[in-house]
Amino acid sequence: MIKKVKIKLSLSNTLNRIDISDIDEKNYQYALHLATIDKVIVYDKIFKPAPIINHNKFKSVDFWRNISLSIEILLKACMLKYHFNFFHKRANAEYGPKVIAINNEWLAKTLKELDISYIAQINTGTISTTLKHAEKEFLQQIDPQKSKLIQEMIYIIVKTRRNRNTHFFFPNQAKTDISEVEMIYLPLLNLLGKIYDSKK
Repeated sequence: MIKKVKIKLSLSNTLNRIDISDIDEKNYQYALHLATIDKVIVYDKIFKPAPIINHNKFKSVDFWRNISLSIEILLKACMLKYHFNFFHKRANAEYGPKVIAINNEWLAKTLKELDISYIAQINTGTISTTLKHAEKEFLQQIDPQKSKLIQEMIYIIVKTRRNRNTHFFFPNQAKTDISEVEMIYLPLLNLLGKIYDSKK
């Protein structure tokens, strides 16, 4: 009888709460989805160009937006996996479901330190603010040349593609340039993917 009561109490404590213990893995999977959804690149242990690319102008812009966002989300997934925080608390967001991290002690502690109780309170920031957080600690833990490469390529993406293709349609951006993909996006995706796949 006592055991049953304990189980009920435990279940009631988690009702209406979202468990984000594996949020890094979920974002890693979403980054893979975004990177490959437009069929310009494919993933088979590594990212590589697709054999055939057939895009109109709108699909090209969709691709640049999606692949740029996949870079941001993959960077964030890496940081969360290796316990480098970039979360902020969003003000006046005490609504909706509450948030917990039952199987992730570091994340549970981080949420507590930030006084975050609701999932709506989690502010993940932009790619630029995330990169600034990464430069302080996360990127210090990897090879300096790789760290520099990540920073430089992300800055190029932010200036040339990320913000322009997210907020407005510019016809001059409506072309799928595979050489740009091969020079910037593929090396960056593969580098971040390798970092994520490395053991803790």
